[in-house]
Amino acid sequence: MSLTLPGKPSPVATAPTSSASPAVQPVSSALSETLDRIGFGRVQAIVIALLMAGLFFDSLEQNSTGAMGTLLKESFGIGNAQLTLINTVTVVGGLVGRLIGGYIADRWGRRAALSLNLLVYTLGGLISAAAVNYEMLLASRAIVGIGLGGEFTVGLAILAELVATRHRGSLLATLNVSSGGVGNIASFGFFLLVLGPLNGALGGDHSSWRWAYVILAVPAVLVVFFRRYLPESPRFLLSKGRVDDANVSLTRLASGTVSGLRNPGPAGHFVTAADAIPASGTSYLEVFRGRNLRRTAAIGAASWMSFGAQVTLLFLMPILLQSRGYSLSDSLAFTMIMNIGSLLGACAASYLAGRVPRRFTVSAAAVLGCVSAIAFAVFAHSTALILVLGMIFQFFTMMLNTMLSVWSPELFPTSIRAMGASVVNGIGNVAGAVMPFAALFFFDLAGVAGVFAMIAVMYALLVVAARFGPETFGKSLEVVTEPSLA
Repeated sequence: MSLTLPGKPSPVATAPTSSASPAVQPVSSALSETLDRIGFGRVQAIVIALLMAGLFFDSLEQNSTGAMGTLLKESFGIGNAQLTLINTVTVVGGLVGRLIGGYIADRWGRRAALSLNLLVYTLGGLISAAAVNYEMLLASRAIVGIGLGGEFTVGLAILAELVATRHRGSLLATLNVSSGGVGNIASFGFFLLVLGPLNGALGGDHSSWRWAYVILAVPAVLVVFFRRYLPESPRFLLSKGRVDDANVSLTRLASGTVSGLRNPGPAGHFVTAADAIPASGTSYLEVFRGRNLRRTAAIGAASWMSFGAQVTLLFLMPILLQSRGYSLSDSLAFTMIMNIGSLLGACAASYLAGRVPRRFTVSAAAVLGCVSAIAFAVFAHSTALILVLGMIFQFFTMMLNTMLSVWSPELFPTSIRAMGASVVNGIGNVAGAVMPFAALFFFDLAGVAGVFAMIAVMYALLVVAARFGPETFGKSLEVVTEPSLA
């Protein structure tokens, strides 16, 4: 329901509780009360759509190296190690992009960071399409990684700050429905189309992959254009003492209409200078101090295990399938079918994030992911079992990654929320750069079973790390991260 609020809100009803969760904490400020009363309406749906659009193209880019690996090896005369390095450079660029994007978002605003991310990504994609040698391709993928890096974590930060407490978990998880769910399925379908039926029309094996990079880069410019209408986070604005701007942003969120998002009219008086959020300093050092350090260590370790496993499988799956005698087209088609499990896992996480505590969901998904990895390694020998067990594994992988994505922006104060989420997720980026090399070692040692055994151990360690993370379910961001306001 969307409400137009003429002035400062009256006390808000807290979100409903369930038998599976602790009592919801009371909100701690007029800002939280206002956002809880606004709830979820057309404006919030538009905001989510604009964020999901960017993440959708990010997902296609992230899967491009693995999907087009065979053609890249033929075009540049490289082997698996050099191909893996392309993935590593992209992931390292993503880490740099997360850190830069997080700093820009906490220093100058969430909207500025989101627009810059997509523009850098588009530039890198076009350079990739024009690459004349392996070194140029490596450099271009680093640029793409920088553009991709901050998109997801900054998107998590701004969405967490724009929506009501009772909707926060489910809506944050919805972002992964676009990137990890629909995006993963569409990406392999896209590459199957471009490298299959359209391959000849696009110039054959040595040029179709170039057109794929161009096609992926161009639509991102349209997303940048429409993101002009994204409202800035009122929490960010209050942390900078910009009370009038925060009221304008809240007026846009409360308008309930598309026209109100573009032209909200006179600003309401929702918050005052007394509601300003105290800032502890905009510095990455704050992420590694006191309580923040404990949270960073716990969820960062979980992210290493979770995202490292996901990137490894997305990158290596077509190669693993080809090692079992399947063609490139069959491998891409199988990987696309398996990622139906990713979509369902992201949807399940979106449902559970609004109803079940974070620690329990993450631990359960990790345990079941471990079991499914072992089952794939032991039993996935026929086409049917490869597809079924692959979908089950991807289901728990995406549920786990989505829940960690929901958890990370809830851990840090407003002044360092984007940077904190960037560090936690960036640790997963480092794992994505390192673990494919480890997976290749185990693949040479024990084949497909060795790769999945490694992933099973990673998930077991993840369960331990998650036990040290604070529970944030059903609590306003101020209660979790700004205890002085409670």
